[in-house]
Formats: sequence, structure tokens, C-alpha cells
Amino acid sequence: MAAATVEKPLDVGGPISRRASALANVKWFRALAWRALRDGGPQAASRAANARAAARIVLRQAKRDALVSRIAREALQADRTSS
Repeated sequence: MAAATVEKPLDVGGPISRRASALANVKWFRALAWRALRDGGPQAASRAANARAAARIVLRQAKRDALVSRIAREALQADRTSS
């Protein structure tokens, strides 16, 4: 059996995998909120609100990380061109 080679290295820890991870976390928190409301139980509305808030925090942090990454990448590129 021939070994398969990857021409482009995987993006482990890169911006694509960080985005995918953030989206998966948001999806999980939103499902948790829906499950809390559907199942009921003690303080279901409060637990659902906390899960939705956590999803918003994850999205906000992912957007902030993407912005900082873009600014750093542009600064590094500008530094390379000026040298």
C-alpha cells in the first residue's frame, strides 16, 4: 500500500482550525441552551441564558483573536517589506 503524502501541511493551531473550534464551541453552547429549555428543571431559563452568553463570549473572543492576528500579520509583512 502506497503512503499518502500531503503537499500542504495541515493547519493545526492555525486560523482555520481556531475558527472551526470556535464555531463548534458556539454550536455546543447553543445546543446546551436549547436542551436546558426543553428539559426544564430547576432554573432552566437561567441555565439557557448562561449558555447563550457563553456562546456570545466565544464568538466575541474569536473575532478579537482574528483581528489581532490580522493586525500582527500586516505589521510583520510591512516590516519585511521595509527591511
